[in-house]
Amino acid sequence: MVTMAEIAKKAGVSPAVVSRVINNDRALRIGKETRARVEAVIRELNYAPNVVAQSLASSKSGLIAVVVHDIANPVYGEILRGAQEQANKLNKAIILGDASAGMVSNTRLARMIGGGGVDGLVLQAAGAFSDEIIASAVRQEVPVVLLQAGMNIDAHLVHLPDHEAAELATQHIIDLGHKRIGCLATQQGLTFTDQRLAGWRQAMGSHVNEDLVVYSAPHSDAGAEGTSELLDRHPDLTAIVCFNVVSAVGALREIRARGLNVPDDLSIIAIHDVKFAQDLSTPLSVVSTPLAEMGQLAVETVCSPPETSQSTTRVLTKPTLLLRNSTSKPRQV
Repeated sequence: MVTMAEIAKKAGVSPAVVSRVINNDRALRIGKETRARVEAVIRELNYAPNVVAQSLASSKSGLIAVVVHDIANPVYGEILRGAQEQANKLNKAIILGDASAGMVSNTRLARMIGGGGVDGLVLQAAGAFSDEIIASAVRQEVPVVLLQAGMNIDAHLVHLPDHEAAELATQHIIDLGHKRIGCLATQQGLTFTDQRLAGWRQAMGSHVNEDLVVYSAPHSDAGAEGTSELLDRHPDLTAIVCFNVVSAVGALREIRARGLNVPDDLSIIAIHDVKFAQDLSTPLSVVSTPLAEMGQLAVETVCSPPETSQSTTRVLTKPTLLLRNSTSKPRQV
């Protein structure tokens, strides 16, 4: 088996440099030619790190389980990108699970986690029973980090600046002159939903009306259904704040199905930015949140957890407003 020392000798560098190149250490300061030479030798010798040996030496598997709901959701793709980047830095590998995949899959994953198959769990909880199955397998076994939604277990919660994001989105709509503003919220009772609602309410001030709020799961069909309910209740709305960008895609579909135009008849703004948001027939105005940073922080926390059994950490990067074509001043009647 090829060693880092052999790579270093052939490339004319130290083993420490080889190790830092392999682990993509961004703090490493070497010339482009040197880095290219080391990478060429790594490929030439077909080097692969001996993860099994590392695991035996540290009494750890070197694996982190990251479990989300609906693996196809592009919002989670951004979180996973950050998680993978941090895992690479820490010489860890990620096992990805989908809590929506069904009972058999979740039970199998829970057995693996409970049997010491991973060093920690990052779980995007969604108030579902599958969360309890997975989380129960690791209680007092390995560190658990929850994303966005808390649970009644010893775990560390990492969350986005959700209050600020919703307040920023709503305030943009208000500043355009809208007064009849609906809210397509995320699922009721979850930590991040409560935080976003608090931000929406703060921006709305004295104009808050709880009947303007409809809760929706984070997928396009649910977004369309929620928007339909919202417009049936309040056909005079001139704007909708969507708490999730994928739900907003369904909102756009429902609005067009009713013969309405965005943004002339209804302005739409969503929380989260994903690659497709600017490529829609009506590019979506969004509030971008630090999704990748949350993934990085989650992996960092699960690998070096606080001494307390429970903690809450908010990603410090502020949300930003990205204006596209789905918001404008209300039409004068």
